[in-house]
Amino acid sequence: MYKKVTGILGVCLMLLVATLLVPACGKEKEETPAPTATPIANRMDTKVGVSALVALVDSHISNYANALDALAMTQEVQSGDWEEMGGLLAKVQQAQVPGTVWFVLPDGSYYTVDLGKTGKNLSDRAYFPGLMAGNKVLGDVVFSKSTGKKSLIAASPVVKDVKVIGGLGVSIFLDDLSKTLVKELGLSDDMVFYATTGTGDVVLHSDAQLITQENPDLSKEVVFATSPLTGWRFALGYKD
Repeated sequence: MYKKVTGILGVCLMLLVATLLVPACGKEKEETPAPTATPIANRMDTKVGVSALVALVDSHISNYANALDALAMTQEVQSGDWEEMGGLLAKVQQAQVPGTVWFVLPDGSYYTVDLGKTGKNLSDRAYFPGLMAGNKVLGDVVFSKSTGKKSLIAASPVVKDVKVIGGLGVSIFLDDLSKTLVKELGLSDDMVFYATTGTGDVVLHSDAQLITQENPDLSKEVVFATSPLTGWRFALGYKD
């Protein structure tokens, strides 16, 4: 019965991933015209736009977190064996996840889809004790140990027989997510968006190169909104 249930969960998971992360089947991807300057009369209402931006980002992050919860219940991940789960996780990552999917053991050693066993350790991460105590992780921003990229962490504990046997996570590359948002929002060249943490750390920007700068010159001609999911402060506006 257990194998039957987990098999059904696996099918449901792949349907979930296909629905949330993959473009509609049967349609060729159309080329997106390069954004151009927007005539004044047709300019976006930035107050409406920044709310849409927050909702879009929160939706992306929530989708990844929900997919992790479903994955953590599958037979492959419940095995705690990377050889058993690696193929499934690779399929999920290939479904346009802008980052890397990983599995961490209670001792902090971990595997990623791209590298397999990394030879590195996550036990010194601030989120690690909570994850191993059975708590979900969402919103921690780190520089990935395996890629060096600035990343948002989402992770779910893997619990088997009332015991945490590891953690399943995704490091969402913030530069890649920023580029995705530019395309999805269809921003013109004269628009800018960014998001900062409570400490002023830039985590998203329409110019992805500015994410890694410590003190970028951020546009002040913007309107603001705060994400109820991450607590990040989002800004959207025009450059001139």
